[in-house]
Amino acid sequence: MTERLLVCGLGSGMDRSLAELRSPRRELVVVTDTPTERAREAADVLLVCDPADGTAVLAELSAAGIDRLDGVFSLGADNPPAVSVVAHRFGCPGLPLETALDCTLKDRRLAILREAGLDLPRFAAAESVAEALRAVAEVGLPAVIKPSDQTGSLGVVKVDSPGAVRELAAEALRLSPVGRIVVEEFLEGTEHTLAAFMVDGELHRFGFADREYGRKEEFAPYFFEGGDTLPSRLTGEQIEEVTDTVRRGALALRLDPAVINTDILRTRDGRVVLLEITCRITGARIATEVMRLATGVDPLPNVVRLALGRPLDLSELRPTRDGAAVQRFLPADGGVVEWVGDPRHVARRAGVHDVFWGIELAPGTLVPPYRGGADVLAGVIAYAGDTAEAEAIAERTLRALPLRFKAPTR
Repeated sequence: MTERLLVCGLGSGMDRSLAELRSPRRELVVVTDTPTERAREAADVLLVCDPADGTAVLAELSAAGIDRLDGVFSLGADNPPAVSVVAHRFGCPGLPLETALDCTLKDRRLAILREAGLDLPRFAAAESVAEALRAVAEVGLPAVIKPSDQTGSLGVVKVDSPGAVRELAAEALRLSPVGRIVVEEFLEGTEHTLAAFMVDGELHRFGFADREYGRKEEFAPYFFEGGDTLPSRLTGEQIEEVTDTVRRGALALRLDPAVINTDILRTRDGRVVLLEITCRITGARIATEVMRLATGVDPLPNVVRLALGRPLDLSELRPTRDGAAVQRFLPADGGVVEWVGDPRHVARRAGVHDVFWGIELAPGTLVPPYRGGADVLAGVIAYAGDTAEAEAIAERTLRALPLRFKAPTR
């Protein structure tokens, strides 16, 4: 019988991976709120709605007459609760809803990890500006304010002074659907992305990258993340220390069996702090393309096996390539577009995997000032034999983008 898979959500550019999921013995149902030509071509059934809204997804499936699914998973989108709701409704393998909520809602996740004894920033939750003022007093300055239930760095800001707390907390509360924020101690160090499968208490790492934060506070109070880099500059021993911390976090959150994505900070004095951990594949094309360019490991076949309740093929997680790959972003920070060309023209250079716009651009487009991780003007994925050359290719490519802004009027 043909297996029917639901791909619930496409993160930025993740529709490129859909073609690889096609199979003569597989029917692909895709739910997305941003349908593209690539998604339409790859999907057997394309449903358009918010992939993070489990109720809306179930309604669309019912309207389409779909009464059987064999597996459900997310492709890059940060929507584990919706995936759990749909999997439970159709009797598919998957994590319980409460587990998905534990790793999605920041205040719940932090409380569980603290109870398990993991090293965390000082933190406190708040549901009002008054509570936020008390939380900042408890945590100390500088601090980071985050909506508890948002993703993609939306509403995440650094607060340096008591006078800035009220306005920044009010904005973060406005952006939180559940009306709750987290105030965390601001820590400095290097940040890293670890991608892995957790099965039967064992963590099977298939990717490890350094996050690029050279311009982190250029748009204060917002943070700018410049991309990811492989291989990591950490030593093998340091990577294993980070991996053990992630394993402990996954166990505490009961993420088993699961594919997991993490954000880890290693402080200047060697502390390993687990900032984020969630039960989905790493998005923004990092796990499926950037890591794969460097290591040769394609995680998608095992993501499908996990969704169908089948054993992993661990041989597919062993690196077959020893190269370097980077993803680099340009921030969108105001201006009016005068002329824009096709970025694929600069993608023809050696070592360029892809070049893409982060937002729709046309002559006359007004680009807003930078306000967080979603405000990306353009990006490039580049690869080479070593990191320095991959970074140089990415930098040259971004400088050559076919884009011109109007000169500001005086």
